[in-house]
Amino acid sequence: MKVLYLVGMGRSGSTLLDILLDAHSQVRALGGVRRLAHYARKHPCPCGAPSFWACDFWSAVNARLEERLGCNLETLDVHARDPARFNEHNRTLFEVVSEVSGVPFVTDNSKSVQRLRRLMAAPDIEVVPIHVLRDPRGRAQSLRKRKQQNYLPTFSYSHRSLRLYHLLRNEPHIVVNYEKLAYDPEDQLPKLMERLGLEFERPQLDSWAEMAHHNIGSADVFRKTEGSVIWPDDAWKQVIPPYMQRIQNVIAWPGRVANDAKERRWGLD
Repeated sequence: MKVLYLVGMGRSGSTLLDILLDAHSQVRALGGVRRLAHYARKHPCPCGAPSFWACDFWSAVNARLEERLGCNLETLDVHARDPARFNEHNRTLFEVVSEVSGVPFVTDNSKSVQRLRRLMAAPDIEVVPIHVLRDPRGRAQSLRKRKQQNYLPTFSYSHRSLRLYHLLRNEPHIVVNYEKLAYDPEDQLPKLMERLGLEFERPQLDSWAEMAHHNIGSADVFRKTEGSVIWPDDAWKQVIPPYMQRIQNVIAWPGRVANDAKERRWGLD
């Protein structure tokens, strides 16, 4: 079993990629595992079940967690400070999901750099980091619509990118560029699957939105999707004033340099 860990920043396309991976017959995507307890307590499952407890998939996972660890979806300690407990609870979750689904690949779209660091340090969890990049101006516009922030997201972009560069610069991983994926998924997704040692499957692009998914935190993508069509979110090019784009580029420059270096070495092209 391998854990495909999607890392990067929110509003950068990682949830879309998580769903596309989930449409493969050998992958079960979990979404943001670090928010499992919150979603199990308060949210319906994206598959259409009114709750995680009423979902056939999550209820089967829950039953095996109770059998093996004596805990459930809400009490599973995926944030444990003790390294041994962190390893045991996360490894058991991934193993149970693999067993219930009958697949060799499980994803975790938690995005957190610190969580990735801890999973990579776990002695018996095989992690494949997938860094999802997006133009910092596109991410800034996405947050600007929701939080009215113009420049703060760009500062955080550089900070997170440099942390990831430091963690992964000498570690084998995969870099996926959101813009390239959104503009040409027919080219990029098969390349990603090849890097993972899997054959690309047509439903990953032709019918991914019509499939039943259980990814934690993926409901927003489905609400904004009409059919299995991938549209690049590039409205920022017209919406953000040119002077603001220039300022954002200056602020993001350290992060972009680091990301460009990583993409040249570990990217799909």
